[in-house]
Amino acid sequence: MTHFPLSSAQRAVRALHDADPTRRRQSTRRIFEVRGPLDVEALGRAAEALVLRHEPLRTVYPSEDRQVIRSEAHQVLHVVLERQPWVTFDLAHGPLLSISVQPLGPDHHEISFCVHLLAADGWSMQVLFDDLSALYRAEVLGGAAALPELAIQYVDWAAWHAGRVTPERRAEVRRWWRGALADYPRPWGSGSTPAPGSGRRRAVNLAPGVVSAIRALANSSGHTAFTLLAAACAVALTCRNRQDRLLLGLAVANRDHVAVERLLGFFVTMSVLPVDLSGDPRFSELMRRVAEATAAVYAHRELSFPDIASDWDAPAGAEVGPVMPVIFAHHPPSTVGTLALDSCEITELPVFDTAKFGLTVRAQDAADGACDVWAEYDTSLHNDREIDTLLECYETVLVVACEDPPISALRSRAESEDAGARTGAAMN
Repeated sequence: MTHFPLSSAQRAVRALHDADPTRRRQSTRRIFEVRGPLDVEALGRAAEALVLRHEPLRTVYPSEDRQVIRSEAHQVLHVVLERQPWVTFDLAHGPLLSISVQPLGPDHHEISFCVHLLAADGWSMQVLFDDLSALYRAEVLGGAAALPELAIQYVDWAAWHAGRVTPERRAEVRRWWRGALADYPRPWGSGSTPAPGSGRRRAVNLAPGVVSAIRALANSSGHTAFTLLAAACAVALTCRNRQDRLLLGLAVANRDHVAVERLLGFFVTMSVLPVDLSGDPRFSELMRRVAEATAAVYAHRELSFPDIASDWDAPAGAEVGPVMPVIFAHHPPSTVGTLALDSCEITELPVFDTAKFGLTVRAQDAADGACDVWAEYDTSLHNDREIDTLLECYETVLVVACEDPPISALRSRAESEDAGARTGAAMN
């Protein structure tokens, strides 16, 4: 066994795990229906080879500042008779990956994956499924898996990253964040504790015409789809309260180097994106502001949200520290990951029963060109109607944004559309 300190990214997610009474919010669950001649024993051997290939899958965390890499592979695949509940992870003993296979009938199975963020962040899921698919194919057909050797492992990246963040650089970045957030409201908690395990997802499927218009506007403006979608999200979130400035939670991938693209681990820095809507700018100007703010955040991404928030003074009567603001994410299809097993037809099933944060708004691109907007939310903090209204408002903002109106007109249009929808629902 080999001991290493935690990276700054790991310390942040470890703190969130320790504060979570459910011990499951900092994990990912994916469920797949599999039809075809699944070789469960071969899948088990492939899972064992996967754990041996990636050190984070055989790493445990006996203390808040230490991780231990074990040389042997845990048994992570189990055959079960019914769908298992969400796994509660024991960081000190592991394993941090659980795969359950439930037989449903002849050539019919359900496979559930549950993995802690310390072992695999969102980007890692594509790597995990790709590698498992290649290892399974090798087990079924014989021969070696078509996988390149890993030049480095997660702890190598963590050591390199820690060496870059000198005390001088940390102080410089902290000064920048103090100035950048000076005029922004702080997302302080109310003192309430979320109900254990509460969580839900709702989604809106954007019409093909809306998706085409969004992509055309992004291309013609010279901005990325992320910039456009984040700007629209900021407008939708401020339709009711007319805030001029807000913070969006932002997950910075930190996958800039080719050497880490095929690694499992938690590379993410949870940061915040300041969005300035003051002065009633047109949507094109708001996109420019969001693009500039995003570039500045990426240039100062060494500090995570807890580090940034440590400089904020608590308001009078505050019972808890700052809470993560609404998270915004845009996921192209290549960063989501899907399971493929030789000679099997696989369909992913929805998972609705968790929320990592109070509210996450995610635009999800599909391989066929479609786009869905998801809201994942803590049901002790938000209700279904509130989230439906937000998603409806967001869709309207995306439609009208193509006309490049001022933000005030965009908000009014979104509100009037929502009011019309509510009236129609009440009359039916």
